[in-house]
Amino acid sequence: MSSKRLQRLNTVLENYVENKQLPGAVVMISRKGKIAHTAAVGYRDYETKDPIRENTIFRIASQTKAIVSVGIIMLMEEGKLLLNEPVGNYIPEFNTTTVAVKDGDSYKVVPAKRKITIQDLLTHTAGIGYGWGLAHDQWEKAGITGWYFADRKAPILETVKVIAQLPQEAQPGEKFVYGYNTDILGALIEVVAQQPLDVFLQQRVLDPLGMQDTFFYLPPKLSDRLAT
Repeated sequence: MSSKRLQRLNTVLENYVENKQLPGAVVMISRKGKIAHTAAVGYRDYETKDPIRENTIFRIASQTKAIVSVGIIMLMEEGKLLLNEPVGNYIPEFNTTTVAVKDGDSYKVVPAKRKITIQDLLTHTAGIGYGWGLAHDQWEKAGITGWYFADRKAPILETVKVIAQLPQEAQPGEKFVYGYNTDILGALIEVVAQQPLDVFLQQRVLDPLGMQDTFFYLPPKLSDRLAT
């Protein structure tokens, strides 16, 4: 690998930090199983000017979707579910879902043409959004809008059951709609594996891969490593 070109990458990131386009970044490039380049540029906490380090912990947000999806594929490999199965086989509330369709200046609610499958959820083609569709008034009334509901006291499965009863944004399989699909898959893992999602992922994915700094909730003792 060209050390000159690797330095060019560092320079670009340093310029981003200097021009306030990015507070900080950690870079690692591996080749043929070996680490070829690492760099930590900028700040972990921009206000206090605490420098970023190679072991800084970042929020991965929707990258969690990939980890949960791996969990679903593991259960499929074990013969515990099939991707073309209806979600309702495991969470009965999904056996009869509805869709909001435009009706003049308003909307009407019609039955789904078919049941939502596990594959629909994996590919975000279940028609399930984040509650901002035509029937957003019903979603707001239910208190389910936006991408975050981890602050709720109710188990995720109970929230997912409410989602199943609300009008969705599109018919299953007919349109890509980015939304709560993977949250539902997380609840599905809990039902099929009979384990809390965090325990399942820790035992089956994070520990085997040595992902010792990956959590749903950061332990307080590691808070000084979190990128703000």
